[in-house]
Amino acid sequence: MTYRSFIYEIEDGIATVRLNDPERLNALTFETYAELEKLTADVAHDNAVKVLVLTGTGKGFCSGGSVHEIIGKLIEMKGDELYRFTRMTCNVVKNMRNLKKPILAAVNGIAAGAGAMLMLASDIRIFSDKAKAAFLFVKVGLAGADMGALYLLPRIVGTGKATELV
Repeated sequence: MTYRSFIYEIEDGIATVRLNDPERLNALTFETYAELEKLTADVAHDNAVKVLVLTGTGKGFCSGGSVHEIIGKLIEMKGDELYRFTRMTCNVVKNMRNLKKPILAAVNGIAAGAGAMLMLASDIRIFSDKAKAAFLFVKVGLAGADMGALYLLPRIVGTGKATELV
């Protein structure tokens, strides 16, 4: 499988997704979301994959949705386009949570917004000493519930801490 927005490798049953836009701390684009949606669905049927590792290239895990390529364009979208985008982002998380193979997030730097959701949707999260998580949806005019944040976050850190973070 070849993808344009991240590096995908399989070795000894370990599939690694390495988000690959280090200049923008691996910000997500529409293309990245579409490719992640496809990969997270396809890997469920790939018997060569026993575990999925998600990480970032450079000093960031994932800074979230690209401000210029996603956030700015969301303002211009009509209802049906917004619905399709929301479905796609939710499908990434849904596919990750439904995968019957473990997903490990190797958080090597900032995990913000949608990047924090990729981390939360993983089964295991390993943080480097430089890793940080930030839930920034409300700072860009989105609901704090985006991509399942209000469902997953309290289950991982507890209700009180989740409320504080969001």
